[in-house]
Amino acid sequence: MIVKPKKGILLIKKHTQTALKADIATIEDTGDKRLITGEVVSSFKDSEFPKGSTVVFGKYALFPLTLQGENYNLLDEKDVIATCDYRE
Repeated sequence: MIVKPKKGILLIKKHTQTALKADIATIEDTGDKRLITGEVVSSFKDSEFPKGSTVVFGKYALFPLTLQGENYNLLDEKDVIATCDYRE
């Protein structure tokens, strides 16, 4: 199954690595981290954030999606705060 988000929406997968080397990349844990990172899995073809890019966003901007046992999230492009070169 292929998910193709409409224009302005990103399908992302949150990063899970706990020991990160990039300063901008933060993770969600038991504390109240406001920013987390994720990798763009799918986006509209003219999106500013192409597939494979890493985006930084607030965790409350996410809409969870479970697809074939995998957890993904939908994120509005306007909720992206920054991008970075971190790869998981």
